[in-house]
Order: sequence, then structure tokens, then C-alpha cells
Amino acid sequence: MRITKAFMASKLLFLIASSFLAIETALAAESLVPICAGTLNVGSFRLLVTPASGGTPLPLHDVNILEPGEKLKYEPVHIAPAIKDKAKIALLLVPTDTVKAHKDSKDSDEEKKHEKNGDDLEILPAHPAKDPGEWPVPKRSAVVGMVFGPHGLDVKKVSSLVEKNPELISELTEYAEQTAKVEALVELLTEYQQAPDTSRSLEAALQGFSAQYNVAVPKLDTSASTTQQAAQMLSAVSPSMQSYDPLTAPSTAMVSQTSGLAGSVAMLFFGTPVGVAAGSTGLFLNLHSMLFPNNDFRSAFTQSMGTKGVALCAKAEAEKARTRVAYLWMMRVPDVPAPPVALAETAYVPAGTKSTLKVPFSTPEQARLLPRAHAWELVSGEHHTEVPTKVTVGPAGDSLELDLTKAKLAPGEYHLAAMWDWTPMEVHGTVDVRPLADVSKVKLAQESADHLIENSGTVKAQLRGTDFEFVETIAITKIGDRKSAPKDVPFTLPKGKAMGNQETLEAEFDTSALPAGRYELAMTQTGGSTEKVPITVHPANPKFEDLPVRANLGETQQTITLHGTSLERLTRLTSSAATLELAPAPADAHNLKERHATVKLLPAAHQGDVASIDAFVEGIDAPLEIPDALRVAGPRPKITGMSRSFAQEPDVVLQQGEIPAGTAASFALRGEGLETRPLLGLTCANEGFVKQPVALHSGEKNGTIQLDFAGQGLLFLSLDPGLVGQSGCQLTATVTSESTGESDPFTLGRIIRLPRLAKFSLTDQKVGDLYLGHLVGRDLETIEKTGWDAKTGYPVQGIPAPVPGSPQEQTLDVALPWPPPSPHAPIYVWLRGETEGRLTDAKY
Repeated sequence: MRITKAFMASKLLFLIASSFLAIETALAAESLVPICAGTLNVGSFRLLVTPASGGTPLPLHDVNILEPGEKLKYEPVHIAPAIKDKAKIALLLVPTDTVKAHKDSKDSDEEKKHEKNGDDLEILPAHPAKDPGEWPVPKRSAVVGMVFGPHGLDVKKVSSLVEKNPELISELTEYAEQTAKVEALVELLTEYQQAPDTSRSLEAALQGFSAQYNVAVPKLDTSASTTQQAAQMLSAVSPSMQSYDPLTAPSTAMVSQTSGLAGSVAMLFFGTPVGVAAGSTGLFLNLHSMLFPNNDFRSAFTQSMGTKGVALCAKAEAEKARTRVAYLWMMRVPDVPAPPVALAETAYVPAGTKSTLKVPFSTPEQARLLPRAHAWELVSGEHHTEVPTKVTVGPAGDSLELDLTKAKLAPGEYHLAAMWDWTPMEVHGTVDVRPLADVSKVKLAQESADHLIENSGTVKAQLRGTDFEFVETIAITKIGDRKSAPKDVPFTLPKGKAMGNQETLEAEFDTSALPAGRYELAMTQTGGSTEKVPITVHPANPKFEDLPVRANLGETQQTITLHGTSLERLTRLTSSAATLELAPAPADAHNLKERHATVKLLPAAHQGDVASIDAFVEGIDAPLEIPDALRVAGPRPKITGMSRSFAQEPDVVLQQGEIPAGTAASFALRGEGLETRPLLGLTCANEGFVKQPVALHSGEKNGTIQLDFAGQGLLFLSLDPGLVGQSGCQLTATVTSESTGESDPFTLGRIIRLPRLAKFSLTDQKVGDLYLGHLVGRDLETIEKTGWDAKTGYPVQGIPAPVPGSPQEQTLDVALPWPPPSPHAPIYVWLRGETEGRLTDAKY
């Protein structure tokens, strides 16, 4: 069939995608009258085929083999009242053998002649279009046609023409094939227009048409006019349609064409005066006047009305005066048995959803036949069920789209079956129907959850708890962060999607983009159901510095100090060499860099052992193994005793444990575990009294401070204690060994600054009941009272005054009673803040 761009464009004008078509729908007043695609609705009817053995009739369009003994059944649906009483139909059948013979003739470029021309075409008796009719099929046929005459038909003239021109049969066959393509294209466009599929574009729908009919539909130019776009599709359907409409074109255009479908159809049914074959121009020019005077034949195609039948659609043109109109529609019956169909592999499909099943074919022709199967169902021997199922063939013809959204199926193994006309057709292979995953049971594997830490790079985490085979996408969102957009999470399955039970799924998380906090995984499965799985991204784990820490043998317990970052997140420490107890962290601590712990070595610990520590972290199940974190050392050094001496005895008596400041003192320190060059530390136990802590190794000298190792566990220290601390300082010493650590502090004494008394005199000058006296010396400001015994003291008279010519010396006025208790009696002084007097060397 050769049809102009304008003709088919008018048919398809409102069917191409809404992006480039403007549609104005107006249904006819009578609901049974559908709108043809931009064309005239000639009438509507059902054309069915009843099997020879009886059974449910099938629409002719769905029949694959038209066998003798079957019956063609015509049922009118709607015939316009104006033509109802006159309109007639005639059915044409081209036998399968005839189609094959003409095809072989065409392939071999030889003209095939039959002795009995009547075998080439079966023309069934004409029948009133308004009445149901039924005709037995005389021969297996591959082409069925209908001539619809609104004002009646003369079938004898048609028969006569065929008998005289049997070579036209092949052209009728080609016409039927082209009509089938046009009908399918119009049907596809109609469906798309009425219910656009948001999941795929019009071009994707056209690709399915291309695969089924082996037609290369080009990419549409949406900027072109609708007429141009329609012509673009039609020229792909049949290149012979590119230039003209064979049934309505002027004779000048027709004459320029070579013989083919257009000329043959015109001579047979339309009587258009045209010459199409070399050497036969005169004959064909006379056919119109001799056989079909006053007839106007027009091409037609059908458009589906669903279960109501089909509408016969033709170009809307006014009838010519004194001319009778007739419409020709042809269709090709595939005339082939069911293709062998087998699933590529066991298909695992989720219940209640749509799935795609791969069905490979050895040839494209077999794939194109598959959509003609019908009455699909899933059959289970286990459940003894046959469940009708909606099945459509994928666009490429190599897959089946299985729709279980409304099917009630128990989980289990099934196989697909369908009907090829009235013959059962089995799809080999198993369809394993399985329930969708219960996402509420999904959890991160604990090991994976422990590794989900911010800024730790790409983390592969394993999800467990259900069958993940139908998971389509995973997205992650931070809980409570409304500004956070979901981020896709890549994942892999052990076998692949829809490949059988898979109870683990490995997801990849880019923790560089996931700050610590609570998140949700939105897990979407086949069919679109989405459920959420809570997970946690942990803050960075604590880190340790200055390892290993040391634990000494011989200690009941000892305190160690841990250094690092985020130490507040530690909840517990364990080790094979010791028990450890963490000191509590401050409640508001953040990124704590120092934390104490109490260590008790276990009996099995030996000097020189280096053990790991397992650090348990808040929110993390498995402990962090900190290798080489704890070293077992020998006993710590220890100061066991001392002896001391001073460069000169003070003028004021020292109390027990006191060390005079301002004068050189020597200490002999006895110890255990001392190395040859230990480090001695000096400080004040009471921090507020420290002037300058001292640390030096044996053999070193720091100003006037010197330390020497005297052997046999003996250290000799010389210094002015006043350089380390001020008066009141509890001077302590520690000894540190590089291998065993620091000793406990050992108290050397309490530093005290005493006055130095050079001279004392008492005058006869009375001060009340007392007599004025004078003290000469240094550091006299430390004296608060004086007296003749340790119990009774009298306040000093003023403050010390420097001695002229000797600024380091002072004089201090005192007042004492007379007479002294004895000749040359010594005086007592009270240092500031003290309650008892101290005996001095100064005497009256």
C-alpha cells in the first residue's frame, strides 16, 4: 500500500506524543462510535474466528493460523443509519499456498501462472453490513481482506478481475503487510496519547514497534510540523509511501511509478485509470471504464475499540457525484506455529510487583511473533494452581514484562504458559515467586557498624537480616537535617539482583561526606516500596600518643596517664598483662587529650613484657586493639633515706624537719633501683611555695646546685634550698630512671628563712615597764617578738633599719623586762606567725 505523507499524517495528527501534537477529543453521541485517528469512522464491527472443534472465538487480529474448518464470524457493532440498509461487506482470503507461490515467484524473478486462477483468491459471499454473518474457512489462508461498500458491492466484478489478473495476489499480500504495520503504528500512538507512560518516552515506545515489525523508525524532529513528523514515521514503515497515496493520487503521479502494490490495488478495486506495467498500459487504462465505471475505491485500516471490536477508518473525503465509494482493508495472518520460548535462566520475581524476564530467541522473527500469544498464566504443580497473569512482551522482543500487582500468588516455583490461538504454549524455565524483603529486620552487621566512622574514607558495610535480591536503590539522609538531600549509596549483591535468596548486601559509604550522627537508609525494592533503616555514623575514634605507657613490678597499683585525642569516648580498657580502671572523664569533655587510669599488673606479667590494650569506645561494639601499649618494667627507683648537713649552724634553733634557706646544705640520698646517671627532681609539695623546680642528672651542676653519684645507691646533693622554694616549702625529691620511671616523692624538709643575729645589747632606756634593746644582724624582718623564754614574748619596736655603711646589716629595736633570768641569759625570738619562741645564740 502506497500512501502519501499528507494522507497518513492526517490519520496520525493527534496521536503522536503530546509534546508535538494538539489534541481535541470529541466523542460521538453514540458511545459505540469511536473516533478514528484523524480520519472518517466508516463503521465498527467484530471479526472473529471460531475454532473447528468449538470453543471461544478469538478476534481475527489475534489469530496466528487460519485453518480450514474454522469459521469467520462477522458481528456489526455500529453502522451509520444513513447507510445501514444498503451497506455490504465482502471477505477476501488468500490461501497460504498462493502467498508462498507468489513469494517464491517474486524471489526468483519469474512470473508464476496457475492453471486454476480461482485457487489464488477466495472471495466469500457478500453480506449485509448490518447483520451478523458467518463463513467457513475453505483453505488455510495467510491474508484476509474486507471490502466495505456503503452503497452495496458487485462481487462478481471483483472475481472476474482476479481471474483475468492473478499476478495481483502478491500485491494484495504486500498491501496487507503494509496495512498491518500502519494499524499497529496508529494503535501504538493512540494508546500512548490516551494514557502516556511516564516511565518511558514516545521514542522508547516507537523502538518497541521497530523491534516487532523490523522497521527502523528514525529519531523524530520535534521542531518540525506534525505533518512532517507523521510523514517521517510513514516513510519508515514503507519507503513506497514516501511520494503519494496510490488510491487517491492523480493519474499523472501514478503513471510515473513502477508496477507494484499501488497500481494493482487501484486496478483491482478502485478503477483509477493508471498504467503500471510496461506493455500493459492500454489494458489497465480501460479497466476503469470496462469493469468499474462510476466507482471510487479508497484505502482503509482498522483501529481497535478494545473488547468492542474494531473501527474501519478511512480518509474523510466528500463523495463524487454519481460515483459509488468502496473501502478496502487487508490484514496478514502470521500463518506460523508458536515459537519455542524458554527463559534465559530461572527468574526470581517479587510477588505483587512488575518484573522483566529475559527470553532469548535464535532469530528476530521468533521474537516478533511472541506478542501474539495470549491468555498468559502462571502454573504451579506444587500449589495445583493456574493463575491468569498479565504478560506483555518487552520493546526489544527479548523479554517478558510480568505484572503480578493484582495476582494473588503463594511463594513458590511456577512456569509460564499461554495460548497460541487455541493451542497451549509453554514457556520453558522456572519462575520463582518470592516475597519482598522485610526491611524492618535489616541491620548493619556489627563489624560494619563499628567501622562506620566519619572521615574514614570509603567504608564497605554489610547489611543483614532479610533477602535483599529485589533491592533497587539505597539513599542515605541525616535524621533531623531538613536541608540534607538524600544521597545515593552504591551497593552490591553476592549473586546480583533478582538472582535468588541473598541475605547480605554490601553498601559503600563515603564517610568524608557523612558527619557523625544518626542517619536513615531509604531502601527501595522492585515495585517502588520504600522502607527506612536507621544507622549511626560514629565520631572519630580516640587516638593514643606517647605509647607504650609503663607499669612497674612491685606496685600494688599505680596511676598512669594516657595522652591522645577524644579520650572521653573511652569506656573501658583491658589487657592480658594488667587490669586497668579508667578515671571518670568530665561530663562536658570534648576531644579530651589526657586521662588517668589505675593499673594493677597481673601475676603472669614479667619484666620486659610489652602488651596490647583493648580500648572499648562509646557506641562501638568491638574494642580497638592498641598494640604495644603497655610495657612491664622493673620496680621503680626508691629513695629510702637521707642525711643532711649545713655549711654553718644557724643563729636560731631549727625545729624538727626544717631546712634553713640562704645557706648551703648537703644531702646524702640513699636509694634502690638507681641507675648510674639518674635524674633528680626537686620541687615543693605545696605548689604555691615553689620558686624554681630543679631537675638534673648525676654529675651535673646548675649554678650552685650540684648532684653527684657516689655509688652503692648513694646520691650527694648540695644546694641552697632557698633557690627552689620560699619559706614554708615542703622540699621533696624524686629520682627517675629511664627504664623504670619515677620514684615516689621523698620529703627532704621544710624550708625556712631564719634571721642571722650578730649582736644583742640592752639599754637603760625604759619603754613602759620594759627596757629598750637592740639586735644587729640580717633578715630581722622575720622576727615578730622577743623574750627571755619560749613562752613569753614582747613585740618588737618598729621595723628593721639598715646599718649606715653596711646596707646588708640591719638593726631592730626590741623591748625586754629587767632583769634577765640569769647572767648572760640568751634571748628567744618569735618568727612571724609562730606561737612559741625559738632559742638563739644571742645573749645579754
